[in-house]
Amino acid sequence: MAENVAMEQLKLAVSGALSTGLHTEQELRDMVAGLRPVLAPTASDAEIDAMTRELIQRLQIDVDLGTAVTSEDFVSWLPGRRSEIEWSRWKAYKQWLLQNGRPPKVVDKLGHLTDEILDLVGDPKAGGAWGRRGLVIGDVQSGKTGTYLGLFNKAADAGYRLIIVLAGSTESLRQQTQERLDEAFIGRDTRLIAQKGGQSNQQASKKFVGIGLLNETIADAQSMTTVMQDFRKSSLMASSITVSENTPSPYVFVLKKNKSVLNAVQEWLGQQAGTTGRIDLPLLLLDDESDYASVNTGAEESPTAINAAIRGILGKFTRSSYIAFTATPFANIFIDHDHQNDLFPRDYVYSLETPTNYVGASATFGTSDDVFDGGLMDVTDAEAYVPSRHKSGDSVPGLPPSLKLAVRTFLIATAVRDLRGHGGGRSMLVNVSRFKNIQRQVHELVEQYAVELRNAAEFHAAAYADGQPNSHLESLEEAYDQVYSDVEFSWAQVLDALWSSVADIRVTLVNSDRDKALVDQELAWDKPPRMIAVGGDVLSRGLTLDGLSTSYFYRQAGAFDTLMQMARWFGYRDGFQDLTRLWITADVADQFRFVDEAVRELRDDLAEMKAQRLTPADFGLAVKKHPESLLVTARNKMKAATTFKKSVSLGGRRIETVRLIGEDASLAKNESALRTLLTVLGAPSEPANRMNWPGWRGVPKSTIADYLDGLATDQAELIWTGNNLQTFVRNAKSPSMQKWDVVLANGRKTGDPDMRLGLPLYPPERMLTASDGTVLRVSGGSARLAGSSDVASLNFISKEAKEEATAAFWNSKKWPEGKRPKGVPETAFYHCLPRPVLMLYPLRPKWKDNVTPDGLDHVGGHLVVATKIAIPGRHVDVNDTSTDADYIINTVAQQGWLAQLEWGTDAD
Repeated sequence: MAENVAMEQLKLAVSGALSTGLHTEQELRDMVAGLRPVLAPTASDAEIDAMTRELIQRLQIDVDLGTAVTSEDFVSWLPGRRSEIEWSRWKAYKQWLLQNGRPPKVVDKLGHLTDEILDLVGDPKAGGAWGRRGLVIGDVQSGKTGTYLGLFNKAADAGYRLIIVLAGSTESLRQQTQERLDEAFIGRDTRLIAQKGGQSNQQASKKFVGIGLLNETIADAQSMTTVMQDFRKSSLMASSITVSENTPSPYVFVLKKNKSVLNAVQEWLGQQAGTTGRIDLPLLLLDDESDYASVNTGAEESPTAINAAIRGILGKFTRSSYIAFTATPFANIFIDHDHQNDLFPRDYVYSLETPTNYVGASATFGTSDDVFDGGLMDVTDAEAYVPSRHKSGDSVPGLPPSLKLAVRTFLIATAVRDLRGHGGGRSMLVNVSRFKNIQRQVHELVEQYAVELRNAAEFHAAAYADGQPNSHLESLEEAYDQVYSDVEFSWAQVLDALWSSVADIRVTLVNSDRDKALVDQELAWDKPPRMIAVGGDVLSRGLTLDGLSTSYFYRQAGAFDTLMQMARWFGYRDGFQDLTRLWITADVADQFRFVDEAVRELRDDLAEMKAQRLTPADFGLAVKKHPESLLVTARNKMKAATTFKKSVSLGGRRIETVRLIGEDASLAKNESALRTLLTVLGAPSEPANRMNWPGWRGVPKSTIADYLDGLATDQAELIWTGNNLQTFVRNAKSPSMQKWDVVLANGRKTGDPDMRLGLPLYPPERMLTASDGTVLRVSGGSARLAGSSDVASLNFISKEAKEEATAAFWNSKKWPEGKRPKGVPETAFYHCLPRPVLMLYPLRPKWKDNVTPDGLDHVGGHLVVATKIAIPGRHVDVNDTSTDADYIINTVAQQGWLAQLEWGTDAD
């Protein structure tokens, strides 16, 4: 592999040469040509071309700046102080990023981005007493840590002297964050700082790393925690240090969200404050994964422990700035902004953009309008081994064939990456249960299987290449043919590289037991560079798995934050995105599309609110009124209340049934409701669109409410729960909600029409999938009920209004290259509707491979009736209450959601 080493050296040398300023493609090619004879003289032209293309792609990576909504009293301070600040830490951090291969354009934009956030965070030199609260929204695994590390360096340069990072609730994540700070902010390796036994190894603690290797003079931050140890008030370091407003160096804490740890910090700060009770030192407190544990779900007079501890720490300072970082902002926005002492982001909300090479939910799953499943693999056979509703004490009889295929795929991907000359880690994720007992069994089975495959590669590869049979190597070759037959290397090449590539792969169990051992024994997690990580929620939240190429995910999670944070496969896959594979059910993939669109919708609202000069309080109200807030609110309240009321805005939102009850009685009930409605409506008044779908104008709201009363809907369809929706329709007071338009969807006119509803009908065909027994999920090509243009095609909207809405959408923001949507989303046209619309879809079911699932033969005898509602309005009209619906969340609904959210015991 000497050639690979030489190629890696050449790549690093060229990257280093390009690390200052912006460069052209031709300059890059000239540098490669100049350094090649010295560093990689034996490299082939093909290898040089491949490396050059990779570096060119890196040069072209770009990112836009984010969007901020600020309070009315915000005053920018940074431009006036910029010239007087010595940016020594930031310059070192920037140089370190460039030398580590970060694209120059991305680093340049990071400089502008961190300027914007620092300006919002507040001037550390400002006098008086003040406290700022803000929120930064980014994508999962998108580089938020790199952003806030850049912010820390600038904040320290500007004068912040105490920085606290709340790094999740696990020791694994805290250690990972501490290591990142060691390299990118502290500049020294805190692994070598001994805090036990009353001794401090100061000499060893001077081992410089990261930015400290570039500039030792800035590696003077005093870390109050180390890789091995969270904060302890009794440690020598804590007891021997006194913070001062005149200190030249910043103090740094990397803490878990643990009650005892945070209370110890509070007590230590109280001692530092002395008789005044408050420290006159500017504090920057960054709450990573801020939607987890930090939000107060109790009463204001009795806040939850973590929330109270964060407030208590902030209260120890006369000047403080709290900044929440998250990818799922719903819970943060539910904080009551009327309580000034709480953590609501009253001063600013900032939405980060991601670099063009980020692989997130839309790149992995597509959207509901444009489904992508190119890297998704079937995992349905797992139900027989680890049922979705399994219990802690269950036994796992073996590995599903799909999981065995995933392990083999990972081994092959590892070999291919080695053949490509890639550096860095290699990892696979296995997440099938929240229960530790199940995880232990799966870990043992995966480890046993991986050992068998490694042994086969070590002892039998040569003989297999000569024609001697071997079942394990044969299965690996079959996996290659099935998954990677189009890679640039032949099976013979992969087989030859296999043993050396997989010899060091370790199967690691990642759960709360191992996490507790790190704390109790003060150990650093020695994360294997090549590993298969088996775990649950500890593995899911915040941890970064280097070089993750293979993910096996068989879980159910109804909450937005829980689901999105489990997606460790999001991130950057430069050079091996074509190798990434994700084993996941179609149902859960649809959930990811749904959740991603809900968050994207909020971030789009933020941009529109900025244009209208609205405030974080307005954004908070918009989020609280978002229909999907029902689930988040229920999660926060369901353990404390049996019934509560929640108001949501239905204006401008997509409301449709995509989960239908597949029982015979429910299907018949919905058919009957539709037949009754059509009888009341009589003959259609006009074609609703150019496809001549039957349409009716000006239908009384009572007729719509009667139809909704007659429907049987699935409990998981939150908007359709109980009688909340029909009550809203029947009791609407706004003049715009008194009359409705109705549309009956029709399919292709082939053959004889269906007359079961009393008028000629060609039922639209939709792919259905069965889940949770008799629940039917509308999926197939659109993963949605309605087509993306169904609303926009309606004749009820004028041509001029459609053209104006289309132009407004395309002009709403600058679309990054490769991220421009294929078409205008239907919600862009909702505000053009003259009246609310009820759209009816009597569907003809279609099954995958034309095979009807067991127990659902009766479905084919019905029209599967699904419903869509489009209510005029705009998301950002937060003061418009005409489309607000009051939802009464009762015990029955809560119980259904509790099961969906997987509350239980013995979880990791």
